[in-house]
Amino acid sequence: MKQSIELEQPFVFTVISGKGGVGKSMTSVNTATMLSKLGYKVALLDADLGLANCATLLNEPVSATVSTWIEGKCGIEDLLYYTSGITLVTGANEPGENKFKPDLFMDALDQVTLYLKQDHDFVIIDTPAGAGEMSLWALDISQVGILVLVDEPTAISDVYRLCKYVFNIDPEYHFASIVNYAESEETAQSTYQRFNTILNYFLNKQTQYFGFIPASDLVRQSVQRQKPLLQMEGPNSILKEFEFIAENVLAYAKNREKTLLKTVH
Repeated sequence: MKQSIELEQPFVFTVISGKGGVGKSMTSVNTATMLSKLGYKVALLDADLGLANCATLLNEPVSATVSTWIEGKCGIEDLLYYTSGITLVTGANEPGENKFKPDLFMDALDQVTLYLKQDHDFVIIDTPAGAGEMSLWALDISQVGILVLVDEPTAISDVYRLCKYVFNIDPEYHFASIVNYAESEETAQSTYQRFNTILNYFLNKQTQYFGFIPASDLVRQSVQRQKPLLQMEGPNSILKEFEFIAENVLAYAKNREKTLLKTVH
């Protein structure tokens, strides 16, 4: 059953990290399926060209990709794979499949995003790690960038450099944070506060806290079995954390709508 929060316009957000291996795609997939469980129509666009992991995590053998669409081998409607309650679109399956100049590919992704927005409440973009062209495209088209933080010095350093680079381009950009691999809510809050302290000290910026994902064997098992956490059998206390994350995304989306309406009027 849909929650009481209604959206007037589709909401686009990016899940991003400073480095690989921090659980970015796992976060994207499980946030998408949780928003779907709450009653919203959700599209997940995997823009990590050639290294797409969302289809793997969903055990979905994708054949039509944005790359094959650009080549004229399929229609845009063929890109949509309906799985686990969400709509999955993949940019490119293999590194060699991405044969096009970045501008051409990003133009195509613009069109795909507009197409998805016609029939979805949320469009989630899973990006490559770092501040490459594809990540910057995703952040630009999104209303917020959600950073995946882990309590590891190089990961914190990399995501700080990512934020610094983006703020140099757009000082008013909006970031939020999700802490992954946290031993407890207290350690997650500590990681988040430490990162925000660094941002505030050097850049006079802050991110909003959206929640945390516990370090858990169940998460590892879901990745190995290529199943979202919602489909795992047995007790699953981690779902309440993803519900908390999804509810924070919803509240943020609604608040952004109110702010935009005030600006227009």
